[in-house]
Amino acid sequence: MSIVFRGKDITYKVNNKTILEVASFEIEKGKAYALVGCNGSGKTTLMKILSGIILDFEGELYFYDKKIDKTSFDELFKNGFYKKVGYMFQETELQLFNLTVFDEIAFGPRQFMSDESEIQKRVLEVAKFLRIDNLLESDILTLSGGEKKRVALASILANNPEVLILDEPTNDLDPKSIRFFAKILKQLKDVGKTLIVSTHHFDLLFRLADYTILLSPDHRILKIGTTKEILEDKNLLIEAEVIDEEFEV
Repeated sequence: MSIVFRGKDITYKVNNKTILEVASFEIEKGKAYALVGCNGSGKTTLMKILSGIILDFEGELYFYDKKIDKTSFDELFKNGFYKKVGYMFQETELQLFNLTVFDEIAFGPRQFMSDESEIQKRVLEVAKFLRIDNLLESDILTLSGGEKKRVALASILANNPEVLILDEPTNDLDPKSIRFFAKILKQLKDVGKTLIVSTHHFDLLFRLADYTILLSPDHRILKIGTTKEILEDKNLLIEAEVIDEEFEV
C-alpha cells in the first residue's frame, strides 16, 4: 500500500478563528475518497491544504516523503507537485481565466511542455474524453455552467495528474450531467488516479468512493471509514449535521 498524503495535527486559523483542526489521516494511492460534512466544516480548507494552495497551516503534511509547508512552494513547483496534484474549485469562475476553451485547457501543459504540437494533441485528447472538442474555439463566457465544469476538469486532466482534488464537482448540475461526471470519475479511478471529492450527493458517493472522510461542524475529522459503513451510520451523519432525523439514507 502506497500512501499519497499523510497528515498529523493540522490546524488552520484565520484571525485566530479555527477553520480546521484535524488529528491524523492518510490517503492511499489509487483510491477514491469522499469528503463529507456540513457547510463550514472545513472541507474546502482541507482540500486547498492538500492541493498546496493554502500553505500557512500548523502541523505536518507529507506528499509521499516530501514535506509540504509554507516554506516549500518553490520546491513543490520545481518538483512538479502542481502537475501531479490537480485541484478543481467549487466556484468554476475562479478557475477559468483564458478567453477560449482551447487556451484554458492548454494553459497547464504550456507550463511544462515546449512542443506546441504535443500540447495541441494533449488538449484534443482531453477535450474528446470530456465531450467538449466541439467547444475548443468557443469563448469561455458563452458556456453553460455544466460546460464550464467540464472545461475546468479538462484543464486539470491536461497535465495528467496522479491526484485529483475536486470541490463539489457536481454542484448545480442537472441529473444527466451528474451521471456523466460520475462515469468520468469512475473511469479515472479505474486507471489508477487517486480521487478526493467533496459532495453532498449520496448516490455519487455510493458509486465512486472507496472511503469517506466525515468532518464535524467544529472542523474535526469525526471518522474515516468505508463509504458503506459511514453512510449506514445514521447517528454519525446526524452528529455531523449532514442529515436530520427525518432523512432516509
